[in-house]
Amino acid sequence: MRHFSLRNRGEGVRPGELAPTLIWLVTAAVLAFAVVYPSVVLILNSFKTPAGYGLENYLSVLRDRGIAASVWNSARVVLPSTLFSTALGVFLAWAVVRTDVPGKGLWRSLLAIPYLIPPFIGAIAWTFLLGPVGTFNELYMALTGSPDPLVNIYSLGGMVFVMTIYRYAVPYVVVLPAMRKVNAAVEEAARVSGAGPWRTLRDITLPLLTPSILGATLLVFMFILADFGVSAVLGAPNRIYLVTTQIYAIINRPDLPGNLQLASAYSLLLAVFGVAGLALYNRVLAAQKYVVVGGKGGSVQPTHLGGARWGLFAVLALVFAVTTLAPILATLTTAFTKTFGLPFGPDNLTTRNFARLLTIRNISRAFRNSLFLSAASALIVTVTALAVAYVAIRGGIRRFWGVRLMQTMVTVPYAVPGTIIALAMILAFAQPLPLTGLRLYGTIWILLVAYAARFMNLGYNNISGAIAQIDSSLEEASRCAGASHLRAFSTIMLPLLKPSLYSSFFLVVAPTLSEITLSSLLWSVGNETIGTVVFSTQEEGKILLTASLAVILITVVVVINYLVRYLSRGDMGI
Repeated sequence: MRHFSLRNRGEGVRPGELAPTLIWLVTAAVLAFAVVYPSVVLILNSFKTPAGYGLENYLSVLRDRGIAASVWNSARVVLPSTLFSTALGVFLAWAVVRTDVPGKGLWRSLLAIPYLIPPFIGAIAWTFLLGPVGTFNELYMALTGSPDPLVNIYSLGGMVFVMTIYRYAVPYVVVLPAMRKVNAAVEEAARVSGAGPWRTLRDITLPLLTPSILGATLLVFMFILADFGVSAVLGAPNRIYLVTTQIYAIINRPDLPGNLQLASAYSLLLAVFGVAGLALYNRVLAAQKYVVVGGKGGSVQPTHLGGARWGLFAVLALVFAVTTLAPILATLTTAFTKTFGLPFGPDNLTTRNFARLLTIRNISRAFRNSLFLSAASALIVTVTALAVAYVAIRGGIRRFWGVRLMQTMVTVPYAVPGTIIALAMILAFAQPLPLTGLRLYGTIWILLVAYAARFMNLGYNNISGAIAQIDSSLEEASRCAGASHLRAFSTIMLPLLKPSLYSSFFLVVAPTLSEITLSSLLWSVGNETIGTVVFSTQEEGKILLTASLAVILITVVVVINYLVRYLSRGDMGI
């Protein structure tokens, strides 16, 4: 099979052979514009001072007590949240795959629901329960006569609790497929030798799953470190800042000299942890070949817990009630409440909160903007990711220029916090673009560029996995019959990739619809998004409107995610 390349060796080039090169150049230009240019501008600004270029911004970051406090707060939230999320996710994956707990098929899907709900929406939902006038605290004060609420959700402990709830689903979804593939005969041998179910889990199952668990832990660490929504919702009332919200605060302080340059230096220090986490995660993935798996593992009988299986059933029911049922019911009842603070019942029931959404101009405009941005960014991501993934897998690293660089540009933006991406976009596009004179800042287009850069990795991972599973001999046969690369791709690969392309499209649509981190820094009047409207109404204390918006957003995102699962034919592992 003759690979195409950028070098013209003197032979005549047919249009069908030239097209892949042109597509590759366009793809490179898109990624350079959306990723490379903003990144270079961010790096340069981190060294920029009134006197020229130097390390003063980095020295200021290291000396600033407020920044040091935000780093300490992040450590106190990120580390325990990561450990708790991983432990809970792995335990639940084991329970629904390797035991005979009743209803395990139903639990497998129910326990994955938090994976589908945006964490900042989950944080808002928990304020309806554990806020100062939340349902739980009101009930406690009514029963005990205490003037003070029992639980303070607006705290570091509240952040750890909420982040654990909405991030345990990451290790759950990651470890669950690996748990299915572990050769259960090894576990059965341990049981025959007299080991109980808990010792078998500790000494056999968990060591075999170590690479998957480590990979899931790194993913959770990166997600929680990059979180903005939960820390903004639960930290703002008591002025508790984590690294992401501290960067947000610095960016929004025009009275601070060189605030954007200071934020750039702080951002790059934080980005080091994200990139390091990504590098470690890739190494862990490469090490997964050492896991003992067997294709017939699922045929072995699961671990029999005896009477303890009903105890485990109760534990799963409690986890589902706390992580999913309680916050969703609290949001629903709040959305249908006439007067917040009064007991929910027939006299305090209304649908007017949803009707009001249709009459508020910026809300309807935000829905239109988010639908446009999610669809457009999903299309850009799908097309660009397809080009990069196809060339990386089929074109050959050595025969096509810049493949590794392109892969890096696709994956790195997803590994660093969204506040850093937003800051890079502000610095890059606040001034008119060279040559063209176009200015993206203050328009909806800067949001589109940021969304495409941020979520490119979602489409790339999905599409590259699908391409790797298709036998290259199909295209080779078409090439031997005289078809060009472009024709072989369009007639052979494209039809086979359609399900993955559809699922990649909706895989990007779901998070962009509810995106808050980028949008909170890049939105402008007339260019609001659903996420910024929900965030604004929550900050303004419009509880009933916030709840009704949250109900709509949760419904839409969950439906889209299950559509992705259907299109990917259950390959999500749940």
